[in-house]
Amino acid sequence: MEYLKPSNLLNLVISPTKVFQKVKEKPDFLILIFFIPIIAALTTLFLPKISDEAMLEYVKKITEDPQVQEATLKTLKFTKSPIYLAGTTFLHTIISFFIASFVLLIIVRLAGGEIDYKRALTIVAVANLVMIPYYIFYVIYARVVNLNILDIQMNFKYFIRTYLHVFAIWRYVLIGIGVFAACELNTAKSIIVSIVYSAVTLIMPIVSMFTQNFMKFGGR
Repeated sequence: MEYLKPSNLLNLVISPTKVFQKVKEKPDFLILIFFIPIIAALTTLFLPKISDEAMLEYVKKITEDPQVQEATLKTLKFTKSPIYLAGTTFLHTIISFFIASFVLLIIVRLAGGEIDYKRALTIVAVANLVMIPYYIFYVIYARVVNLNILDIQMNFKYFIRTYLHVFAIWRYVLIGIGVFAACELNTAKSIIVSIVYSAVTLIMPIVSMFTQNFMKFGGR
């Protein structure tokens, strides 16, 4: 619970180096590894529920076959249900932690830094604490505009809005600060690590976005 203290949460904004200096002494990631995915999962429970009418309208846009429409509608009702979305969000977030931490471990070691997997996990987990306000703002936004997630377009604006908003950018900055404070790297190498880490972790969302757009438009 060390990193969830109000003083440490405040320091992530005004003096993040102080927080990450503790990572070197006490890489305590276990609570955060579950806490943040739980918050992310709870977020989905507060998103506007998609009505059956909206689902049916969406299905009719993608197929004219009545049998396919019926099967697709059943699938949508299951995959877009709050419980399913919460569960998949939780799993996706926690798996992302482990993968991102491994990526950070490799990059830092290549840069000559001192790091083990436990320390990498803690740096990534602590940096992701700044995503909690994003989850809150996203829910408020979704409720205000009555967001229908079926209407979300996987385009450049979506990519910026989802992966390069101010909280995500600050998270990448915190990764660099964490590496500088806890891994015996100088400022220049820490900045390079942060940039490379950002680029590598953004590859999969970019590939996923282009793949989905190709299947939606190019595969017709």
